Amino acid sequence: MSYASLSDVQALNPKRTYDATTTPTSTQISALITQIAAEIDMVLASQGYTVPVTAPASLLPALKYINAYGAGALAEAGMFPEVAGLGETPHWKMLETKYQDWLKSLREGKIPPDLDKSADTISSFYHVMSDQEDFPDPVFRKRSTDLEF
Repeated sequence: MSYASLSDVQALNPKRTYDATTTPTSTQISALITQIAAEIDMVLASQGYTVPVTAPASLLPALKYINAYGAGALAEAGMFPEVAGLGETPHWKMLETKYQDWLKSLREGKIPPDLDKSADTISSFYHVMSDQEDFPDPVFRKRSTDLEF
């Protein structure tokens, strides 16, 4: 059982479409999704989960994103293995890095830290990182009068 769908992978790069005539095809993307789901299940089984995972419900959205990022990385790497500007990281590498980080979290028995909240939550980098002790205070602060309603 896969945790993601073709549309989940396509959402990672909205300019990309997959169908019977594209490279890779929608059938090939579906196979990549299944392949990544099997890898996820292997990691989860080693953590004592019954696979495929159907509960807890709070874990399923995280697995969907992990599955989509893994398949998306493979699809993008196959299409554009070395495409990047000078000093830039290829899109597929960013997807793969995120996937590997999340898979590592699963191996450690943790829900990936950036997926334990609603995926629809929007926050700033400072908001996300401000709970770390060594993270500096922002250089520009709002005056207390700016916070009045």
